[in-house]
Amino acid sequence: MKLRALALICATSFTATAFANSTSVYLEQNVASNAADNGEYATEAGANIAVSENGSVYIGFDDQGWLAAGYGHNFSLTDNVDFNVYTELGKWETGEEVLIEGIINYDLNDNISLFTGVGYNRSGQVLENLSDTGINTNKFIAGTNLNWGGFNLAYQYTHENRDGSGYTHENNQAFFSQDDYRTNEHEVVFSKTINDFTPYIKYTYFNTNEGEVRTSGDSFGGPIDNDNILTLGISYQF
Repeated sequence: MKLRALALICATSFTATAFANSTSVYLEQNVASNAADNGEYATEAGANIAVSENGSVYIGFDDQGWLAAGYGHNFSLTDNVDFNVYTELGKWETGEEVLIEGIINYDLNDNISLFTGVGYNRSGQVLENLSDTGINTNKFIAGTNLNWGGFNLAYQYTHENRDGSGYTHENNQAFFSQDDYRTNEHEVVFSKTINDFTPYIKYTYFNTNEGEVRTSGDSFGGPIDNDNILTLGISYQF
């Protein structure tokens, strides 16, 4: 499963308001990850396309079969406060997901902004090929953006509470099951804008308390290890 949060989509333009009224494209490459399959690191590309003064469409994909499309809308509440709503449909080789998030962004001053919000995701379960059962995920999001002299430092914390999942074979002869679990993710993006180009480096620490997957009451596989992900990217704003 792959999620692209609204606040991190903004990282391609690096402000919440710019997300709604500009068009940008990005390309990024994972260069380190504990959980990369067979040492194969994902290459991802996408675009935020302004379709109105306050609305933007997102399209993203990677070389491992993930594809997503979303729409975000910005509501200006005061001179310093914006409310952003984002919805997304995602699909990969063995499943699909739907995501909705609401983010409140507060401009503390010309250089610092704070944001927080909640989200909900429903996706195919761990063993997507074997079941139509979905996983429900509730999210809490908080973070900050700091801009100074063309440099930007963005931090986002995401806490997720995920339902367990289960698959039952016909005639109840076999089943897979997994308990509820929580995850914590810390993501830092450092960037420098040069004309309309913004190269960036992104570090993600993913901590999970996911329990074992069991088959017919026996252990099927251990929990996912904590992950440290390093990503290099560049965006271009039109």
